[in-house]
Amino acid sequence: MRQMEENMVVRQFLDRVCKQVRTRQMHPEIREELLGHIEDRTELLMLEGLPEEFAIQEAVKQMGDPGDIGKSLHLAHRPQLDWKLLAMLALFLIIGLVGMLSVYYGDERYSVSLVERKLFYFGIGVLFLIGFYFLDYRKLKKYAAPVFFFIVILMAVSLVYGQLHNMRTAYINIGHIGVNIITFSLIPLLLALAGMKPASQWGRWETAWNILYRGVLPVVLYSISSSIIYTYIYVIGFLVLTWRTSNSMKQFVMIAALSLTVLLSFLFTQTDHLLFRWREFMNPSANEMWYMGNNADAIQAAGWFGQGFGQAAPKIPYVLYDNVFPYLIYCFGWLFGVVVGVLILLFLVRLWNISTVHKDPYAKHIAALLIVVFGFRLLWPLLMGLGILPKVTLDPPFFSYSGMNQILDMAAVGLLLSIYRRKNMIPSEVGEAAPLKAA
Repeated sequence: MRQMEENMVVRQFLDRVCKQVRTRQMHPEIREELLGHIEDRTELLMLEGLPEEFAIQEAVKQMGDPGDIGKSLHLAHRPQLDWKLLAMLALFLIIGLVGMLSVYYGDERYSVSLVERKLFYFGIGVLFLIGFYFLDYRKLKKYAAPVFFFIVILMAVSLVYGQLHNMRTAYINIGHIGVNIITFSLIPLLLALAGMKPASQWGRWETAWNILYRGVLPVVLYSISSSIIYTYIYVIGFLVLTWRTSNSMKQFVMIAALSLTVLLSFLFTQTDHLLFRWREFMNPSANEMWYMGNNADAIQAAGWFGQGFGQAAPKIPYVLYDNVFPYLIYCFGWLFGVVVGVLILLFLVRLWNISTVHKDPYAKHIAALLIVVFGFRLLWPLLMGLGILPKVTLDPPFFSYSGMNQILDMAAVGLLLSIYRRKNMIPSEVGEAAPLKAA
């Protein structure tokens, strides 16, 4: 404790200020900042000839009413809700629900259980979003390493023992629900990476181990599952985090080179599949390339305002999953597609803003990795539906009919809301120093 703070008048002033600020973790920083102002004013008054005790009392008096200062600081450090992000999420979910209802009314093959299941997962997702919003995201950091290990083991188990409807897949059955562990694993793995020991703190042997454990092993598991796009996303997320946490360009280049070598080795084993996708992409009108061609025909027939709600999908495959965007454009038109594209870009820009306004490096890393995940999963299906990118198996979050993945995606948004909620509640010593302004 500073000697100045032992003064009764100063201590009472600081106590009355902090009494108004509910964010207790900010109290030490507030006291330190205000104490510095009082000391500076006291020194000036003593230079003018006032005795020390009278100078302290006058300096405290000049600070202003402690109640008003405390209320002002409380407003500056109170929890905040990111209404813009929440509004965009709500629009995404509404669009996804309307699209699913349109499929239900337009195709008699789908039953009412389609709507019921969508609403069920939507309700569970809302609960997870609220739960993660009120959760202090910093508490997750200590579980990062165990979560990463558990997810890797779960991926390996699913590749060996996974099945769905008596068929060998990457699904693991949880009761009556089948969970695709490969698609489910992406967000937990990358968020766990964000909380683990950064590359700047790795030693020589530790660097080698972490490259193999964090970089190579997940890529191998994704490769065995033949999930090309999830392999891409994980590698890019891993490299983005390494870039942000490495202590030198040399270290980053070494880590990136090995990771990309493993990725290229995997792609070499998928040459035939990649060539087929490329031919399909380059010649979507060919008879054997029905997937891209049907999407193009549907979008071309949409017009500016679409064919209307409840239209049967014109040979568009997987309208509830990978091709939800071509179907939505077919029903509601090119103008609607432009609006959705702009909303997606605004959503990603909002995530970027969250990563820049926070002082906590852990929060910044989480937001950066979720930009990678949501950026790929939203933009690729949209551009794929428009024929700009090749076909991959990747259903967009929030828009598509999905179960556990929808819950996980909404939990991830809840985590982003938790980060934004605490952007003014984190002491500056956690991240970069930030000056505290008193009213």
